[in-house]
Amino acid sequence: MLSESIEDWMVALFIFGAITVGMLGAGWAQWLEHKQRSQAMEVIKAALDAGKEPPAIVYEQINKAGKSKPPWSEVVVFSALSFGFWIAYSQAPAGENTSYLVIAATMTVTALGCLALAIMRPDRGGEDDDGDA
Repeated sequence: MLSESIEDWMVALFIFGAITVGMLGAGWAQWLEHKQRSQAMEVIKAALDAGKEPPAIVYEQINKAGKSKPPWSEVVVFSALSFGFWIAYSQAPAGENTSYLVIAATMTVTALGCLALAIMRPDRGGEDDDGDA
């Protein structure tokens, strides 16, 4: 009885930990992008104050930082989580597997949604058009 309770807490802690690490990673990436944009803006301001034209690469860096990236890492993470929960669903006793089914289905749908976003990104063709001009 106590063993089952500990296993449930371990699963909950693992899920909470995975979500926490993912959120901290996303926050860190956003902070780094913010710092990069801030530094680029400082370079532009310093160049304009000196009466010079800022380097074109600084403008390219700002434009590149503002574009969204395809969610391939989310596809991998949610696919792995859904795979794990499908295994848990298949191994759980018949009366206790409903929660695993709900989580596995949710993770699968989320992984498929991220895959669709990664494949059908609306701005992915824009870079090729700018390169030809």
